[in-house]
Amino acid sequence: MNAGIWLMNAYVINQEQRVFAVIDGVSSLSTGVQESEAARTSGARAAELVKRKLEAVDGKELLTACLVEANDALREEMLLAEVDLQKKEYLWGAAAAVVRVQDEHIDYAQTGDCMIFAVYADDAVRPLTYPQVHHLERIAFAKWEEGISQGLSTREALIASCRSILAENRYQANIQGGYGVINGDSACSQYIEYGKINRTDLKAMVLLTDGLFMPRAYIIQMSLWHWKTVIPNV
Repeated sequence: MNAGIWLMNAYVINQEQRVFAVIDGVSSLSTGVQESEAARTSGARAAELVKRKLEAVDGKELLTACLVEANDALREEMLLAEVDLQKKEYLWGAAAAVVRVQDEHIDYAQTGDCMIFAVYADDAVRPLTYPQVHHLERIAFAKWEEGISQGLSTREALIASCRSILAENRYQANIQGGYGVINGDSACSQYIEYGKINRTDLKAMVLLTDGLFMPRAYIIQMSLWHWKTVIPNV
């Protein structure tokens, strides 16, 4: 989701290291956060930081280690901005899906609700990840739809109606029963999902942020899906 006119998504195409990623920034819920001179949201700043880390990754560094480094760097940036790190709703954050294409296999790592799919020669689609926030977002989506039914028509009004739920969800970040996200919390390292698959019959990888998800309630209305890959011809 975007905040105002400022795009919070980012992507990585690191051809030299064969590392590719999509990143979804998560903005602070504090109205007191000071934005940068470029007027980017805190979510955009977090996404850009993760992007820079992945663009600079070397061939030996594990993807999980790179995401942990990004998490530590984000913590330092928030401290410089005098963000109260004890209040999780004030934290900047980012979800990410990243892959490295090796000669014989694909390494991957993920946080939050970004997704990774493997597409095979017979067009079978294999999800490698799960949207970690799904069990928490259902309540917020229900409240959002309730606001629409009550006549709320602006993004600002709808977010205000959901604010308490959104803030409560932030406290589920990087804890058991919650979800993983890059937000400066040292516990982030325990909630990064990762793995490796071989390349037998693999023809493409698809990486998505939540902005490309169709709400589940409306999927049955769609008769045909067309997948586009961000890494053609792996």
